[in-house]
Amino acid sequence: MKRLIIAFFTASILLTGCGPSTKLINSWSDKENTPQEYENIGVTVLFPQSSSRYITEHNVVDYLKEKGIKAMPTTDVFPMANRLGEITKVMDNSDVIKEKVISKVAENKIDALMIITLFDKTKEQRWVNDRGFAMGGTGYYGTPYGMGGAYYDYYYYSMGTIMDRGYYTDDITYFVECNLYDVATEKLIWRAQTKTLNPASIEEESKALAYIVVKQLMGKKVITK
Repeated sequence: MKRLIIAFFTASILLTGCGPSTKLINSWSDKENTPQEYENIGVTVLFPQSSSRYITEHNVVDYLKEKGIKAMPTTDVFPMANRLGEITKVMDNSDVIKEKVISKVAENKIDALMIITLFDKTKEQRWVNDRGFAMGGTGYYGTPYGMGGAYYDYYYYSMGTIMDRGYYTDDITYFVECNLYDVATEKLIWRAQTKTLNPASIEEESKALAYIVVKQLMGKKVITK
């Protein structure tokens, strides 16, 4: 019976770990900003992989629209969106990039621009114990905290502490920053930072990010609809 209970809780933990890990770690809004209804919020995601950018932009835009907020993705609109080679050529000339972005914002009648970018990435190595040692018999609970077992129960139980089987694994954490600018004033009116640990699915993590973004924008009354 005890083994069935342990197996149940182990399975529950594993299933829980399969969900998105994206969490909000910091949020700021301009207290002097007057909330308004924007006609077209442009969403720009700057991630190293074009596919990740496309998926994230569309998930954020879809969630904004679902909540009655007008928005559009900019993957196919902004200059050099998916052409890293072209970006490399003009990185030394910031004016070129600025002028192109300003032009596209005006052309698409974007009155607020959200820029989502990966601003940090960390990797840590940790040791994971993989002891395949199952406690048998009556088990050991240890006096005076509960029912005590015999010396052989404790001996058997304690053998698990010397079984040092396991492996190293890398924990990768991605830190993402979301900035919302009012185009007319060119002012930053909202910022949020999130972290994602060992993402298994960009689809699920981007949906979690979209949820955080909309919840913050509405909850802090950054915009109206």
